[in-house]
Amino acid sequence: MSTTNTPASSPAVDKAGEEEPIQGSAPVYDRHILICTGVPAKGWAKKPELSDPYLNLLSTAVRSQGVNVNWTDEPSQQLHKDDIKGPISAAAEQIPSTGPRHDLVLFPDNVKFLGLRYEAFKDLSRYLAQHPTGTLRPTLEKLISEQQNQQNRESRTATLELVPGSGELVNVELVQEPSAVLVCVHGSRDCRCGDRGGEFYRILKDMVQMTGLTNSVKIYGVSHIGGHKYAPNTIMYPSGDWHGNLSELDSEDAQQILFDTLGSGGIAGGVRERASDPVMIEKWRGRRGLNKEEQLKLYQQILEKRRQRSGATTTTTNQDQPKSLFSAPGEDLYEDDGLKELPNAISVESNKPTPENSATSAGTGSDTQKVKIVFETYQKVRTEIEAKIGERILDIVKDKDPSRHAVYQALECTCGGQLECATCHVYIEPPYSARLPAVTDAEEDMLEYAVGRNEKTSRLGCQVRVQPDLEGMVIKLPQY
Repeated sequence: MSTTNTPASSPAVDKAGEEEPIQGSAPVYDRHILICTGVPAKGWAKKPELSDPYLNLLSTAVRSQGVNVNWTDEPSQQLHKDDIKGPISAAAEQIPSTGPRHDLVLFPDNVKFLGLRYEAFKDLSRYLAQHPTGTLRPTLEKLISEQQNQQNRESRTATLELVPGSGELVNVELVQEPSAVLVCVHGSRDCRCGDRGGEFYRILKDMVQMTGLTNSVKIYGVSHIGGHKYAPNTIMYPSGDWHGNLSELDSEDAQQILFDTLGSGGIAGGVRERASDPVMIEKWRGRRGLNKEEQLKLYQQILEKRRQRSGATTTTTNQDQPKSLFSAPGEDLYEDDGLKELPNAISVESNKPTPENSATSAGTGSDTQKVKIVFETYQKVRTEIEAKIGERILDIVKDKDPSRHAVYQALECTCGGQLECATCHVYIEPPYSARLPAVTDAEEDMLEYAVGRNEKTSRLGCQVRVQPDLEGMVIKLPQY
């Protein structure tokens, strides 16, 4: 199979030459298991289902539970007797050291089964049937807490029999990172996935490392997940959203995938189902747990929401999406993103000028009126700023004025104030929060994406303007 010169973002074309919609192209399934092989993707066989008895037997055992199975290059941990301590240490002798065994990562539950043997596959299938999606992790959290009390030690791992009375003891671990992105990098199966997917995988890995998000999101390179014509392909968990036709030629798509993953993942409230719509709807293939008709219905609902929010009558385009989460490769991470050149990026709730803006345009000089507000970083460092009446928090943190250098670029503000993201998220506490205009429905929708959202104090910086009664207001900046 040879690589074509078609751009990665081009739509798929069928044999008749007509464009095929990417939406609704994700397969129907409930859960996903990754086999940690410890083998780099370039060493993978073309067809795992034919060459790997472990994968073949596992797929057969869990197929009835609607589970997809793939390889990942993530290594498996080596099990030792010391891994099982306390009152149940004798159980180590019941875990044979011979025979194929691998760690298995289960999504969207975010659970890892350590060193699972062939013999436990049927038990695993029964265990998953007894613990539907959404119930397994809470069950294991409770079990781990009980075993911690017995052993008087902290742990993320529990030991249990998947089927009581089977005698097959298994170590199960809670995955630390609440969010994950799976990228198809299976070059021996599909050269597009190897070349384009491999590069996209490297970009995502670099971004996570560069931005200090290694404890928040995990990037997995996986075997073929389907969709040659859509490569590069990704899946994000716990939401289970699929994306394709991504571009590996610049970092914009990778930035949006990472932003969307963080917004839909567990940082804001533990590992959970997605509560918000995907951002990259033009490259969205579908979602775990939905059939094709349901995926297409959700797609149309999202388009309609965006039409209503923006007042547009045509389908949204890529220009309507948040532009960047981080700087492109080779740029300073805190380089200016041009928001100062977007003076008209105001709330979509109204195109009418605010009273403050009206006064300014009338030449009354009200733009010289200022109040003192304070920005407080996650590390409790405070900076006092003289802000103009009518300025948005977004305007303040994007202003290159030397007096504001300490807070310049303090927030990402990726969409430029278009109310299409939540990266200008801040915290404003009483009594000042009570003096602000109420949260609109549009702002509420975007706050669903806010990392670390607080129901009482979270606001979007593009929707909060400085007013006279906010003198002394403290604006707390989130960690991410």
